[in-house]
Amino acid sequence: MNTKTFFSFVLTAMFLIGCQSRNHIEEQLAIIDTLLIHDKVDSAKILLEKIPQKSLRSHEDSAYYFLVQTETNYRNRIPLESDHGINYSQKFYEKTKNREKLARTYFYKGVTTFSKNSINKTFVLLKQAEELADQTDNLLLRHKIYEKLSYYNGDLYEYELSKQYALKTLDISRTIKSKRRQGTALLYLFTIYFENGQKDSALICANQCASLLNPQDSINIPYLFYDLGRIYEKDDPQLAKAYLKKAIAIKGIPNAYNTLANIYMREDSMEKVHEMWEQALYSTRNTKINTMRVEIFNAMRQQCMERKEYERANALADSAMAWQKRYYQTQEQDRLAEIQAKYDKERAQQELWNKVYSWGLLLMAIVGILIIGLGYYSYRGMKAKKALAETMTQLTLFTRKAEELEAGGEVNAKEVARLNKKIDELQNRHAGILAHGKILYEAVSEGSTTVTWGKNDFADFIEYYKLKDLPYVNELETEYNHLSAKYMFFAILEHEGRSDDEIMRILGISDSTMRSTRSRINNKRNARS
Repeated sequence: MNTKTFFSFVLTAMFLIGCQSRNHIEEQLAIIDTLLIHDKVDSAKILLEKIPQKSLRSHEDSAYYFLVQTETNYRNRIPLESDHGINYSQKFYEKTKNREKLARTYFYKGVTTFSKNSINKTFVLLKQAEELADQTDNLLLRHKIYEKLSYYNGDLYEYELSKQYALKTLDISRTIKSKRRQGTALLYLFTIYFENGQKDSALICANQCASLLNPQDSINIPYLFYDLGRIYEKDDPQLAKAYLKKAIAIKGIPNAYNTLANIYMREDSMEKVHEMWEQALYSTRNTKINTMRVEIFNAMRQQCMERKEYERANALADSAMAWQKRYYQTQEQDRLAEIQAKYDKERAQQELWNKVYSWGLLLMAIVGILIIGLGYYSYRGMKAKKALAETMTQLTLFTRKAEELEAGGEVNAKEVARLNKKIDELQNRHAGILAHGKILYEAVSEGSTTVTWGKNDFADFIEYYKLKDLPYVNELETEYNHLSAKYMFFAILEHEGRSDDEIMRILGISDSTMRSTRSRINNKRNARS
């Protein structure tokens, strides 16, 4: 093996190894993605940890890796330490125009941003994700985005928007026949109806939800019990307490503690009230913005005032005011409904502009084609007209020459035959036009009218009439400024000595129209004439 062959072999081997390595990374990332789709987040995390970042050989692999890494960490409740990776994915997918993966990137960047209370940024990212996902056939992705938008809007008291997205998630859940997802959507709708005072609708959602959710569902079941506890809080306190305790036993929901505290307060069980308050405050200790804490602080302050514990009451009032101020500052800054409505409006305007632009281009293309077509047919028509005019001139010349030879006394039979042959050839070249013109000429001569004639009929008549009187037709074409075939026909009738009554009958016009036509023809006579 010579040196050149050896190096070729080595390079080929290295290339194949590289391809296999990259294909392996692609396959691993695709497997992790599939596990995430099927909610196998623990397995996805284990596989992801086996892929070292240094093994990523391409921008595409890196973007895909950071996307599934962000999703895996989020779904495993691992805080996002840095947004460098997801930003890398965003830049890559924005450049490559991959709608589906870019929508996922916006989504997971948005939900990780929400945990940092950057609400404005979160909703803009989620709306961008929604816009892209709506252009795909990925129902699961659209469901995920709608569900999160419903949850966040409900969590921030934008119940009408929350309802719209909940209904969208319910529709997709029924399409893909997922009972768990239908149950979750109904749970959101229950909360919305309950908060709007629509108790009957809320109960219908709760009953449908209970029949769809798996009793072992530790995510949704406690919230179903909590919601049922809320709905029975005043009408059946004992049943409400049973549901609320079930919810707390599965998951320490802060609002469930607070609702229980309200029931115990009506029962005058103050020891249990304070116990529930402390549990609620403890469970929300890491929450930056929570109106329930304001409610608890105010209730505790009221109790302290009744017991004349004024110092503690003042401290609780300060805490309540601080939380209230933080809440209103956030609401004033974010204006969630306005942000989303503005985004939807801008999106609609952009879509309208795109449609107008597309239709404008199409219209311009159609107009351009029409102009080209008209120009082409006009050119062909002028060319044909010119050819016909030349033919008619030649016909007239040959006919006169033949007549002169025959009238001269010295008949040259051979020359006359040659001229007649030429005449026949020229007549055959435009036989259709001349034959039609002849029929029309004879019809007019026999008293027919032109009421049913079209533009082409008048044109064919003129072409045939050139055989009768070419000099006069040439005069009409040269001494008048663009006479129409119909005006030329009118002039020919006058040239042949037809009376006004005959002309009106033939053309089917009135006396005033005839005078107007005659005036227009005279106005078209060239000044030099």
